[in-house]
Order: sequence, then C-alpha cells, then structure tokens
Amino acid sequence: MDFRLLVFFSCTCLVLNTMAFMTITPVLPILFNEWNLTETEGGLLGGAFFIGYVTSVPILVTLTDRIIPKKIYIFSGLVGAASCFGFACLAHDLWTGVLFRMLTGVGVAGTYMPALKALVDSLKEPERSKASGYYTSVYAIGTAISILTAGYVTEYWGWELAFFVAGIGICFALIIGMIVLPRGTVTERTQGQIADFKRVFRNRPVMINITAYFGHLWEVFANRVWIVTFLVFAESAQPGSFLISVTWLATLIALIGVPASMFCAELAVRYGRELVIRGSMLIAVIVGVAVALTTSSPLWIIGILALAYGMTSYSDTGTINTATVVTAEPEVRGATMAVHASVGFLGGVLGSLAIGMTLQATGGKDSQEAWTFAFLVMAAGSAFGFLVRWWFGRKHHQL
Repeated sequence: MDFRLLVFFSCTCLVLNTMAFMTITPVLPILFNEWNLTETEGGLLGGAFFIGYVTSVPILVTLTDRIIPKKIYIFSGLVGAASCFGFACLAHDLWTGVLFRMLTGVGVAGTYMPALKALVDSLKEPERSKASGYYTSVYAIGTAISILTAGYVTEYWGWELAFFVAGIGICFALIIGMIVLPRGTVTERTQGQIADFKRVFRNRPVMINITAYFGHLWEVFANRVWIVTFLVFAESAQPGSFLISVTWLATLIALIGVPASMFCAELAVRYGRELVIRGSMLIAVIVGVAVALTTSSPLWIIGILALAYGMTSYSDTGTINTATVVTAEPEVRGATMAVHASVGFLGGVLGSLAIGMTLQATGGKDSQEAWTFAFLVMAAGSAFGFLVRWWFGRKHHQL
C-alpha cells in the first residue's frame, strides 16, 4: 500500500479508537451531581482510564515482539468497544464507572502502540520516523473528537448515549484495521520478557526520554480530564459567557496541539529533537503558570490562555514519542514502547488524581484559588520533564 494511504488509514483507526479516550471529560461535571462525587473521586474516575492502560500495556505491547501485533489490536478493540457499551448501560456509581473506564484503558492500550508497532515494522527510515511522528501527533484529534461528540451527545441525548457512540467508533476502527493494518513482525528468539525489560532499562537515552514523558503526560492528561470542569466554573463565576460553547472550546484546546506537535516534529528534524523538546517544555511551564495566575480574569483572557496551554503542553508529544521509537533497540522495540507508554500514562493517572486532591484540599472546584493551585500542580509536569532531560541528559545530547 502507498505510504501516504497507509499512514492515513492508520491515523484514522487511531482517531476512532480514541473516541472513548476523553468521553468522561464533558460528562464529569454532570456525574459530580448524579453520583455525588468529591473532587478526589472525580480525579479517580477521570484517571481510571489510565489505570487500565498502565496495568495492561506492559503485557499487551511487549507481546507484540512475540505475537502478531494485528491480532492484539483486534482483541483489544473488542474489549474497548464492550467497555463503552458497558459504561453506557451498567455504570451507576463511582466504582462501576471506574471499572468500565479501566477496561476502556485496556482497549486503547492494545490498539494504540500495537498498531504503531505494526506500522513501523513495515517501514524503513526515514518513513518510519515520519509515520511515527504523524501517528502519535494525531492522537489529539481523537481526544478532541471524543470531547466534541461526548459534549453534544450528552447535551441533547444524555451521557449514556455518549459512551455508546464512542463504542460504535471503536467498532469502525476494528473493521478498518482488519482490512488495512499491516500484520507487523515478531522476533524469533528465546529471550524472556524480563530480559527484554532489562535491555530497555539499560538504554540510558531511552530511559531519560521515558522519564520525561511521565511529566509530559501528567500535564497533558490532567488538562484533558479537568478542562471542561474548569471552563464551566469560569463561566459560572462571572457574567457573560465564552464566545463559543464550553464543548467547542474544550475541543479546540485538545485539537490545537496537533499542528503544534507536527510543527515541532519538523523543527526537530532541522534543529535536533533535544533542543525542540526542552524549548517546548519551558514554554509550557510559562503558559501553565500564566493560566494559574489568571483564573479570575475576564473570560476572553481565560479562553485565549487555555488555548495557548493546550497547544504548548502538547507540542512536543510527537517528538518525544519519535525519540523513543528511533533510539529503541529493534529486537525489543515492543518492550521499549510498553515501558514508554506505561510510565507516561502513569503520569496521566497521578496527574488527574493530583488535580482532584489539590482542588479538594484548597477550596473545591468552585473556588478560584483552588484552580490556581491546580494549574500550578499541572504545570509541574513539564517542569519535571525539563529538569530530567537537562540533568540526566547532559552527556546525551541526542536522545
């Protein structure tokens, strides 16, 4: 298949598979009332997806070195679709919601990285790096569509149907993936998974990149989970409203990172990945602090800064993912990607939960001061990533 068509269909599958990724975001303000949740419980529900992802990705993605990645993709897609239908029909409180969101995380864990491995296994450089950068950058499109569809479906037909629609999207991804996704390759050797992981952990440039990725996703996914709740608070705290609906604004915040990530990927080719990643992280910290200090400003300022934060916090996503793919040892690429995803999405779990705990400890989701502290905690993710790359990467300028 032509390279451009292959990348297009692979990216389409990714977008459809991630339709359930942030369905919880526009639904969360409603569930606070319907399920009588505290801010910490809201953070747990928002982060439950990442718990499922983190616990399953070391198994599912590492198995792509031994089992055809396409088979894992199909199995995981079935799990993801079933979890969405289960949430729509059976979830009724915190713990049933957490269960089904964890299963959704399992489904995405077995479709996202295994599909990427199947894709890059079928390509050679420079197409491999290009495909990896575009594929991972497009992740935000799925996030944006997830927020948009869930927001409008919830508004007109209820939150239950929003999860049902996400499940339908995953079913379409299954059909497309079965037709066009490459099978991928497996490694013919007897080395066990523990030995694979040891090789990954000994790869210093890879581990520096992965550790920084923890901070990156702490910030990105904390923002994705809580942004609608914040925008609802901001709009209710002062007269007037945003120029566009909260749903559309949150969608644009998620979507605006895609061109920024692709632009940074091109800059990385020209000027080097490390310079671009560090610069992106520093800018994200600055913008995040600006958002924290303006939570009571006029709505037009809040809206502009929220968009800027969505762009800058996500801008280095494709470059970071590409750095892991190209510096991984080919024989343990699956294990490397598993560690990369596990550590990164652990940041998503803890970041989402940390925001909920911060809000609850400093005045609640209806407090301007609490949101100031929450965004400072959020921006700490990029600050951590920058410090890791600067301190441990001093002898490894090309990660």
